[in-house]
Amino acid sequence: MNARPKIRLILVAKKLRHWSMVARCPILAPKCPPARARKNYWRLYARYPEIAAKLGLTELSVYDPL
Repeated sequence: MNARPKIRLILVAKKLRHWSMVARCPILAPKCPPARARKNYWRLYARYPEIAAKLGLTELSVYDPL
């Protein structure tokens, strides 16, 4: 991702929150299956665990009820 470091952190945090919500509530993005949303979330989580920890997200956050 080509962005300044501060902006990159904000964008990654936004993506992490988005994919965790789509995985838990598929009606938010009807064209994206929950399995793909979980895969996208886990890939971001593996690459940026410190950002996910700041947001209070874990590997199992995609299964938590709203």
